[in-house]
Amino acid sequence: MLKKVFLGICIFTTIVLSDEITSFTAIKYKADFSKQDHKTQQAIVNEYSKLKKMAKTVEATSLKGDSDFEVAKNLLLIDIWSKKFIQSYNPSEDELKKLYIEQKPSVVAKYELRNILVSYEKNADMILDKLNQIQNPKEKKNSFIKYVKSVSNDNTSKNNDGLSPLVDENRLNPEIREALKDKKVGDIVKVNIKDLGTQIIYLEKYIPQKEATFEESKDALRELAKKLALNSQIELLSK
Repeated sequence: MLKKVFLGICIFTTIVLSDEITSFTAIKYKADFSKQDHKTQQAIVNEYSKLKKMAKTVEATSLKGDSDFEVAKNLLLIDIWSKKFIQSYNPSEDELKKLYIEQKPSVVAKYELRNILVSYEKNADMILDKLNQIQNPKEKKNSFIKYVKSVSNDNTSKNNDGLSPLVDENRLNPEIREALKDKKVGDIVKVNIKDLGTQIIYLEKYIPQKEATFEESKDALRELAKKLALNSQIELLSK
């Protein structure tokens, strides 16, 4: 039985290249061809065989000499080649170390924030005024959390006492980032967000920007090395 199945697959795969079938399955069905049962494999091979035959016929007839087709084909070709180049290029350790010295990468500053979201700015002003009257830092934080639970419209952070996950500074809303500039842990700021409302933000934790170690930078350096190598290859092939 297994021999018959194997022979059946061999017959079908002689119609088209097996790597094309594998690629077709991955692109269209997001699946591994080799892990499908015999019936499914047969159906996929038949489908791709028909598709390939039709594509060749259309290219040789309806789209022969068509400028749109030529442009689209060239763009797609370069796009596929670029992605495969990036995937296959493996920069050396020395290459990464050289880039590390040249780039002097850093780890961006990070913020951990608590948030109260209200619909009207006047309500935010009232809450902010009451919070700023509290001198004891611990009491101020506890009062902030009480307001979170009682009035905040942000249900996501509300379930965690208004606390949001640690976030990179460059991923913050620009208005929030500007409002937090030069603030210290325990400070509270107010920010109006268009189409959302007014946020009262408590600065829970701040981790300043620092120089990244080589190990911390490796992933980013590897991606940069791949892009630089691709650009170099493009320049070479464009001459």
